Amino acid sequence: MKELPEYFVEVPEAFAIVDEGVYRCSGVLTSSQIKYLDTLGLKTVIILSVEGPSRAFSQYVKKRGIQKIHLGMTRWQSNLGWKPVSEELIKEGLESVLNRENHPLLIVCSSGVRETGTLVGCLRKLQHWNFNSIVYEYRSFAGGKGKYTQELFIELFDTDLVTLPPTLPSWFVEGQEMWQEEQRQRFEQLHNSGVRQTT
Repeated sequence: MKELPEYFVEVPEAFAIVDEGVYRCSGVLTSSQIKYLDTLGLKTVIILSVEGPSRAFSQYVKKRGIQKIHLGMTRWQSNLGWKPVSEELIKEGLESVLNRENHPLLIVCSSGVRETGTLVGCLRKLQHWNFNSIVYEYRSFAGGKGKYTQELFIELFDTDLVTLPPTLPSWFVEGQEMWQEEQRQRFEQLHNSGVRQTT
């Protein structure tokens, strides 16, 4: 196979912008894909799978002084029954993602789909996305690797488990304010239509 030029940079598999300062991709990275990460100015990497990152990726993280949070290793549990991941893994992952002091950050797992897709789906639930939109995003990354149990986990995940950090990113705060305003307007409309019906 012909070797790629040194200046060539390749986008990592399953890479995407989750929101401002938050990225996702597969944790299996080639040297040319690792070079792409330099464009992100990463401060933190969150690893959700039990398996550690490749040696090249670990060396890159260490060399750049990037904080590594390996939740897959510390929060892995056996005997979860039907659940594809533990609530603790997702809870702690979300709390790390929503801490603005960790940004810019990259979320990875071995496939870039399973744990990462579940975490992002639960983040969307916290952002009050419509469940159909959450599933659509999950499946667009999962392709044939998607599992119904992960979609079910997202649907049943209790967002009240998550302790919101004091330093939330502006995109999350603005989204919450917008949702609250929509709820207020909806309540007013329902209240006003109820008042009209009784008079």
